[in-house]
Amino acid sequence: AAAALCRMAGARTIHVPDPSWGNHGHIFRSAGLEVQNYAYLDHRTGTTLDFDGMRAALSGLPRGSVVLLHACAHNPTGIDPSGEQWQELAELFAGRGLVALFDSAYQGYASGDLD
Repeated sequence: AAAALCRMAGARTIHVPDPSWGNHGHIFRSAGLEVQNYAYLDHRTGTTLDFDGMRAALSGLPRGSVVLLHACAHNPTGIDPSGEQWQELAELFAGRGLVALFDSAYQGYASGDLD
């Protein structure tokens, strides 16, 4: 996916949550992408999503920016947006023309529900 983003879509940068799986940065940089972080974990609590910070960061990205999202069981925190927050993110991505790249390695781990 990283190589295709560079070669076929002309992407130069990918925005990943802070924190994210440790190898994401290595994989994307190896493909030629610059890696930038956006707010995800609320570092004050260490156990909750900083949705306001996330929304603010993503709202400020240029149109067409590529954003990595963990589909569920965010690695390494296990913290996921609520259904309402996912809806708001979908509207934000559509309205700003952002490109979502989903890491869905752990479907079912957080909720136990494969759907």
